[in-house]
Amino acid sequence: MHITARDATEADLGQIIALYEDLAEEQSALRPLWRESEGVTRPANESLAKLVADDSVTVGEIDDAILGFLIAGLRTLVDGEERIGVIRYIFTEPEARGVGLADEMFKHAVTKLRAHGVEAFDAIVSPGHREAKNFYEAHGFSARSIVMHSSDPASE
Repeated sequence: MHITARDATEADLGQIIALYEDLAEEQSALRPLWRESEGVTRPANESLAKLVADDSVTVGEIDDAILGFLIAGLRTLVDGEERIGVIRYIFTEPEARGVGLADEMFKHAVTKLRAHGVEAFDAIVSPGHREAKNFYEAHGFSARSIVMHSSDPASE
Protein backbone atom coordinates (compact mmCIF):
# COMPACT_ATOMS: atom_id res chain seq x y z
CA MET A 1 0.00 0.00 0.00
CA HIS A 2 1.47 3.33 -1.11
CA ILE A 3 0.17 6.37 0.87
CA THR A 4 0.89 9.92 -0.31
CA ALA A 5 -0.38 13.46 0.13
CA ARG A 6 -0.05 16.34 -2.33
CA ASP A 7 -1.51 19.68 -3.31
CA ALA A 8 -4.84 19.31 -5.06
CA THR A 9 -5.17 20.31 -8.70
CA GLU A 10 -8.13 21.37 -10.78
CA ALA A 11 -8.23 17.84 -12.21
CA ASP A 12 -8.98 16.53 -8.69
CA LEU A 13 -12.03 18.75 -8.19
CA GLY A 14 -14.67 16.11 -9.02
CA GLN A 15 -13.27 13.72 -6.44
CA ILE A 16 -12.89 16.49 -3.85
CA ILE A 17 -16.55 17.48 -4.32
CA ALA A 18 -17.62 13.84 -3.88
CA LEU A 19 -15.50 13.52 -0.72
CA TYR A 20 -16.88 16.81 0.60
CA GLU A 21 -20.43 15.48 0.15
CA ASP A 22 -19.43 12.38 2.17
CA LEU A 23 -17.98 14.66 4.87
CA ALA A 24 -21.14 16.78 4.92
CA GLU A 25 -23.32 13.69 5.28
CA GLU A 26 -21.18 12.36 8.14
CA GLN A 27 -21.11 15.71 9.93
CA SER A 28 -24.83 16.34 9.41
CA ALA A 29 -25.54 13.08 11.26
CA LEU A 30 -23.76 14.62 14.27
CA ARG A 31 -25.11 18.15 13.77
CA PRO A 32 -28.15 18.53 11.49
CA LEU A 33 -27.33 22.14 10.52
CA TRP A 34 -23.65 21.47 9.81
CA ARG A 35 -23.86 22.45 6.12
CA GLU A 36 -25.33 25.82 7.02
CA SER A 37 -23.12 26.56 10.02
CA GLU A 38 -19.78 24.91 9.25
CA GLY A 39 -19.85 23.86 5.61
CA VAL A 40 -18.30 25.74 2.72
CA THR A 41 -20.26 28.58 1.17
CA ARG A 42 -22.82 27.36 -1.34
CA PRO A 43 -22.65 26.38 -4.08
CA ALA A 44 -20.08 23.98 -2.68
CA ASN A 45 -18.52 23.14 -6.04
CA GLU A 46 -17.64 26.81 -6.65
CA SER A 47 -16.25 27.27 -3.13
CA LEU A 48 -14.17 24.12 -3.41
CA ALA A 49 -12.87 25.15 -6.84
CA LYS A 50 -11.73 28.48 -5.35
CA LEU A 51 -10.02 26.71 -2.45
CA VAL A 52 -8.18 24.41 -4.87
CA ALA A 53 -7.11 27.45 -6.94
CA ASP A 54 -5.93 29.19 -3.74
CA ASP A 55 -3.70 26.18 -2.94
CA SER A 56 -5.66 25.46 0.27
CA VAL A 57 -6.53 21.82 -0.44
CA THR A 58 -4.40 18.74 0.14
CA VAL A 59 -5.48 15.35 -1.19
CA GLY A 60 -4.51 12.00 0.24
CA GLU A 61 -4.00 9.00 -1.99
CA ILE A 62 -3.64 5.29 -1.48
CA ASP A 63 -2.16 3.59 -4.52
CA ASP A 64 -2.93 6.71 -6.60
CA ALA A 65 -6.65 6.76 -5.64
CA ILE A 66 -7.81 9.94 -3.88
CA LEU A 67 -9.50 8.83 -0.67
CA GLY A 68 -9.19 11.94 1.48
CA PHE A 69 -8.79 15.69 1.55
CA LEU A 70 -7.75 18.42 3.95
CA ILE A 71 -8.51 22.14 3.74
CA ALA A 72 -6.23 24.53 5.60
CA GLY A 73 -5.52 28.23 5.54
CA LEU A 74 -4.05 31.16 7.42
CA ARG A 75 -5.62 33.46 9.96
CA THR A 76 -3.80 36.60 11.02
CA LEU A 77 -4.56 38.02 14.44
CA VAL A 78 -5.73 41.61 14.74
CA ASP A 79 -2.28 43.04 15.41
CA GLY A 80 -1.02 41.46 12.21
CA GLU A 81 1.90 39.83 13.97
CA GLU A 82 0.91 36.24 14.61
CA ARG A 83 -0.35 34.05 11.81
CA ILE A 84 -2.22 30.91 12.77
CA GLY A 85 -2.62 27.91 10.54
CA VAL A 86 -6.21 26.69 10.60
CA ILE A 87 -7.14 23.18 9.58
CA ARG A 88 -10.77 23.56 8.67
CA TYR A 89 -11.58 20.06 7.41
CA ILE A 90 -9.81 16.74 7.27
CA PHE A 91 -11.69 13.78 5.87
CA THR A 92 -10.90 10.28 4.71
CA GLU A 93 -13.27 7.67 3.41
CA PRO A 94 -14.13 5.20 6.19
CA GLU A 95 -12.29 2.32 4.49
CA ALA A 96 -9.11 4.47 4.39
CA ARG A 97 -9.10 5.31 8.10
CA GLY A 98 -6.51 3.98 10.49
CA VAL A 99 -3.80 3.40 7.88
CA GLY A 100 -2.00 6.77 8.03
CA LEU A 101 -3.68 8.69 5.21
CA ALA A 102 -4.87 11.52 7.46
CA ASP A 103 -1.39 11.67 9.02
CA GLU A 104 0.18 12.16 5.59
CA MET A 105 -2.27 14.92 4.65
CA PHE A 106 -1.74 16.59 8.02
CA LYS A 107 2.08 16.52 7.67
CA HIS A 108 1.86 17.90 4.13
CA ALA A 109 -0.42 20.78 5.14
CA VAL A 110 1.58 21.67 8.26
CA THR A 111 4.82 21.71 6.27
CA LYS A 112 3.25 24.12 3.75
CA LEU A 113 1.95 26.40 6.50
CA ARG A 114 5.29 26.41 8.33
CA ALA A 115 6.92 27.56 5.08
CA HIS A 116 4.72 30.68 5.43
CA GLY A 117 6.05 31.37 8.93
CA VAL A 118 3.21 29.70 10.83
CA GLU A 119 4.15 28.45 14.27
CA ALA A 120 0.68 28.04 15.84
CA PHE A 121 -2.18 25.90 14.60
CA ASP A 122 -5.90 25.53 15.23
CA ALA A 123 -8.13 22.69 14.08
CA ILE A 124 -11.91 22.70 13.92
CA VAL A 125 -13.64 19.65 15.38
CA SER A 126 -17.39 19.15 15.69
CA PRO A 127 -18.74 18.34 19.15
CA GLY A 128 -19.17 14.60 19.52
CA HIS A 129 -16.65 13.73 16.81
CA ARG A 130 -14.40 11.70 19.10
CA GLU A 131 -12.34 10.22 16.24
CA ALA A 132 -11.30 13.69 15.01
CA LYS A 133 -10.61 14.92 18.54
CA ASN A 134 -8.40 11.91 19.22
CA PHE A 135 -6.55 12.44 15.91
CA TYR A 136 -5.66 16.03 16.77
CA GLU A 137 -4.76 15.21 20.36
CA ALA A 138 -2.34 12.58 19.02
CA HIS A 139 -0.70 15.41 17.07
CA GLY A 140 -0.28 17.61 20.15
CA PHE A 141 -3.48 19.67 19.96
CA SER A 142 -5.66 20.41 22.98
CA ALA A 143 -8.98 22.20 23.34
CA ARG A 144 -8.63 25.88 24.23
CA SER A 145 -12.17 27.08 23.70
CA ILE A 146 -15.64 25.81 23.07
CA VAL A 147 -17.99 27.83 20.89
CA MET A 148 -21.57 27.77 22.13
CA HIS A 149 -24.43 28.33 19.66
CA SER A 150 -28.16 28.94 19.67
CA SER A 151 -30.39 29.44 16.67
CA ASP A 152 -32.70 31.76 18.60
CA PRO A 153 -32.06 32.18 22.34
CA ALA A 154 -35.01 34.56 22.74
CA SER A 155 -37.50 31.83 21.84
CA GLU A 156 -36.53 29.62 24.80
